[in-house]
Amino acid sequence: MRNTISVKDISLKNSLHHKSRTMLTILTAALSVALIFVVLTYFHSDDQRQKREAINELGAYHVQYEHLTTEQLQQITANPKIGKYYLSYFTPEIASKMLMDLNIYMTIGYTEGINGGLIELREGQAPVKENEIVLDQWVIEELGYAPKLGQQITLNLQVTNGSKTEELTQTFKLVGITDDIAVRKAARAGLMFISKAFAQRYSSDPNVTVFALLKSDFNASSNAQKVGEKVGLQNAQIKINERYTGAYERNPVSILQSILVVLVIVLSAGIVIYNIFNIYIDQQIRLFGTMKAIGMAPRQLRHMIHTEGLIISLIGSCVGILLGIGGSLAFIPFLGSASVSSMYVEITPYIVGGSFMLGLILVTLSIHVPARRVGRISEIAAIRYNPAADTGKRSSRTRLNNSLSILTLVFAQIIRHRKRTWITIISITLTGLVYLVAGSILSSMNTSNLVGKMVAGDYKLSSSLRSDEKSDPINNEVIKQIQSMEGVQSVLTEMYDGLTYNRQDASAHLSDLDEIRNPYISTAIYGYDDALMQRVIKGLGKGGLTLDEMKNGNYLIAIADGGGTYQAGDKIRMAQYGKQQEEREFTVVAVLPSYISYKGNSEEGGSFIAHQSMFKQLGMDQRIKQLSVAVDKEQQAQVEQGMKAIAAADRKIEFGSFREIYQEFNGIKKIMELAAYGFIAALMVISIFNLVNSNLTSMISRKREISMIEAIGLSRGQLTLQLGSEGLIVIVVSLLLTFVVGIPAGYLGVEMFSREATYVQYQFPLEPVVMLICSYLTVQALTTLYMQRRFRREGLMERIRYSE
Repeated sequence: MRNTISVKDISLKNSLHHKSRTMLTILTAALSVALIFVVLTYFHSDDQRQKREAINELGAYHVQYEHLTTEQLQQITANPKIGKYYLSYFTPEIASKMLMDLNIYMTIGYTEGINGGLIELREGQAPVKENEIVLDQWVIEELGYAPKLGQQITLNLQVTNGSKTEELTQTFKLVGITDDIAVRKAARAGLMFISKAFAQRYSSDPNVTVFALLKSDFNASSNAQKVGEKVGLQNAQIKINERYTGAYERNPVSILQSILVVLVIVLSAGIVIYNIFNIYIDQQIRLFGTMKAIGMAPRQLRHMIHTEGLIISLIGSCVGILLGIGGSLAFIPFLGSASVSSMYVEITPYIVGGSFMLGLILVTLSIHVPARRVGRISEIAAIRYNPAADTGKRSSRTRLNNSLSILTLVFAQIIRHRKRTWITIISITLTGLVYLVAGSILSSMNTSNLVGKMVAGDYKLSSSLRSDEKSDPINNEVIKQIQSMEGVQSVLTEMYDGLTYNRQDASAHLSDLDEIRNPYISTAIYGYDDALMQRVIKGLGKGGLTLDEMKNGNYLIAIADGGGTYQAGDKIRMAQYGKQQEEREFTVVAVLPSYISYKGNSEEGGSFIAHQSMFKQLGMDQRIKQLSVAVDKEQQAQVEQGMKAIAAADRKIEFGSFREIYQEFNGIKKIMELAAYGFIAALMVISIFNLVNSNLTSMISRKREISMIEAIGLSRGQLTLQLGSEGLIVIVVSLLLTFVVGIPAGYLGVEMFSREATYVQYQFPLEPVVMLICSYLTVQALTTLYMQRRFRREGLMERIRYSE
């Protein structure tokens, strides 16, 4: 039989005795660890997805060096910074009219590294023989074949040799299939890999390109640029794979996002756990004084409380890891569905171990201050401790009123436990601030506004035009056909071409000019017809700007989305591609803060809007790139069917509708809202734990006091008011602080977000505000009802005899 009891035994028995407090702390720790686990797993999984996309889209390389001499090739491959390299021979002399007729723009050539590090095939192998090829799956299907290895595919090819073009028909054996990449498929840019023997047979002087992978991802873009410059390459010959480097180079923004989210979780949970243990110390302070009086050392008391915290943190962290794994498997694939490619749950031992350790550290740090407080207090002070004795400043004179109101007792309790009250207020306010800022941003993401900028009317037809093409998909016949449809109210047209920006003028307006490596700075110019231009002028509210001025002058409207800094009246010089000597001066007459309609193309030098008459004056491309149609509601079905038929008849024409695009983006927005509000809801549950714990411990500590007042005439209604008023006051103060700080913070958050997403317009977060108020008031009402029922179940004399 044991004659002694260890500190660990006392801690365990104490934890079991105070089951409610222990369970509440375990749940808080578990929920915090689960949130941290899910957040870190989401960021890691998204990072891995971006890396997979980067490799699948362009390949696993940092940089490509083009048009190399034999000497430059040897110097680059011998550079010690190069880890791996792959030689490729692109053959611009070989083309396929069959694929061009299908509106497919092919890159044809031989490359090393297929299934060897550069490009991984979905199935198959690299072509070796002259009659073997590798194609994208979607290209195979567009040609009318099934994506099956070993089948014969016949292509009509044109081989250009100087000024002569040879027509030939070649039958290839399909030996490999590449994965469909959404970006390439949307741009209808296909890949066709041929054998080295076939490339050398029809291209005597192929374009030699090196795809290089550096030994280190650190500062890879800069190092790759220096390697090329060292051997005398021009900027145009050095093409950084920004998709790959962006995915593999460490991104400080994403790291800071992860740290910020984890800090919010840790801070919210730490406040709750600290308050739980602080209240627990207040309740048991006399017991701790008695334990010190019979011989327990301060160090043993602190060790006892830390041991309780360790037990709680171990259980909470284990439960949190299990909840985090379940939550990650359930929600991350769903959240990833908002993106083009699938997101797989990537759970690593580092995240498991890090989340577990954060759970231990969270509880340990949260209980450190209460534990020190127990060790410092003297035995006599602890035994004689009376929270009512410390009620703040007292006036020198006291006056006894003839009546004692309920609110007087409530305020006395709040002042008596003001530290606990303020911690609860901070916890609720912190969660409310996060909720309001996120709610302001999400409420301001106007899907109709976004889609309205993509489709100027109800439906649109668009085409991908290239400067080397002669085809004109959306021609006058198509326009007349649409105008003749019953129900069509208006037809708006856009042209597209580009100009070369004067580098000196560009340096005054482009903030990222140093990152532009091309010798020529290209801009995107959109030509609007009269009706669309009139709509832009009206939207700008420029009373002095007229349609005639835009038609007859060298005037441009700058689009601020590209990061340029423009003001009305700025003079800029531009020239047509390949004709640098014909430079003209243009005047920026206005700055458009957001796109009026979807542009689709962006250039390094930014985007501008001009009238279509300028396209005619300068001899620019006058083909219609996009056509938008406004339709009567009664005739929408017939017009939609007719426009779809036009798009189906020509592969170079794409159909789009306001409704379809709206549904797509609205679905993405709903997923974003679910993710954001789900995360905030978990934080809110943690703060609710703090509120409920504060209410219940307040009730227990006042049980005897309230029961004595009830014995002398306290009614049931007054009892309900007494039980609920303290929590209600805490909620009101918390919400007031939340609204005073959160609403301006939400506005600033929207303003910052709108710099990247110009369709965002601030909307007061009315729905989040109402939800926030209702959720906390509901919790308080339910807690009050629970406390009232608990009071009723106990007899009055039993409650009066109650001793903490």
